[in-house]
Amino acid sequence: MIRGRPSRVEKRFRSLTRLLAEELRQAIIAGKIAPGGRLSEENLAAQLNVGRVAMRAALRRLEAEGYVTFRSTNEVAVSKPTQEEVEDYYTIASVLEGLAARLAVERAHSEEMSRLRELHQLLREAYQKKDLEGYFEANGNFHRFIAEMARNERLYRLIDQMRQEIRRTRILSFHLPQRLDHSMREHDQILDAFLKKNPERAQSIMVKHLHSQMEALKKMLASEA
Repeated sequence: MIRGRPSRVEKRFRSLTRLLAEELRQAIIAGKIAPGGRLSEENLAAQLNVGRVAMRAALRRLEAEGYVTFRSTNEVAVSKPTQEEVEDYYTIASVLEGLAARLAVERAHSEEMSRLRELHQLLREAYQKKDLEGYFEANGNFHRFIAEMARNERLYRLIDQMRQEIRRTRILSFHLPQRLDHSMREHDQILDAFLKKNPERAQSIMVKHLHSQMEALKKMLASEA
């Protein structure tokens, strides 16, 4: 059955859901709700004067973006992975993305290199503006494109799966503004390896980059504990 165009009611619901998700996202980014903090669907709906169905849809949207986690008890909390989870995510991701970087250098076309430069420039612009949310989005696009350049569908799917898990660490990263400088330098080095067509260095720098992020997050979690 072919689905028709969304009705006016559906459009309003989607718009409301998007606005609610944006308001909660900004509250989380601003630190008004700390990592691990619990969210009451009922209380939030009452405070914002909206229905619980719309609020749940907004929370599910944030879950897909990695900002919140639905627990088995149907409780919702701002995402806060453990040190063990962070180590698992980044250890696996560094191996996979290191391999992707090496393959990408070996297989890259000139048009793809131009696109990688563009994505790197967008990353730098977000960095210069100290736009953390924009930086994380540009960072994801940069890494995703390298995985595409590797031209290995199974590898791409594995990396995408790990990237979904790593999204849960985004909240913690907002509390590491000093890490942004190191991250930008590492991305500069990754691009440099691509421009110099050095697959071994691209792999090495990618592994180092993800390992550095892992250690910074683990150190932060340890200090909080």
